[in-house]
Amino acid sequence: MSNFVETWKGIATALGRSERWCRYMARRGSDPLPVFKVGGIVRLNGPDLEDWLARQRERSLSRPVTEPNLDVGLRLIA
Repeated sequence: MSNFVETWKGIATALGRSERWCRYMARRGSDPLPVFKVGGIVRLNGPDLEDWLARQRERSLSRPVTEPNLDVGLRLIA
C-alpha cells in the first residue's frame, strides 16, 4: 500500500470492506478508524492504518473465550 489512501471507496478497497463499514468504523466512539479530511477529501495514512489494525487484532485476541451456557432449559423435540 502506498503512503496513504484517499476516498471512501479506496479505503474500503484497501481494507476489503464496504464503504458503509468504513464510515461506521470512522464514527465509532472507541478507537475509530484513523481517517481525516484534506480539502474535503477523506484520507487514511498507511502507518496509522497499520497501528489501528494491530490494536484491533490485539483487542480481539485478548477477549476471554467464554464457554457456552448449556444450562438454559432447552429440551430436544423429536
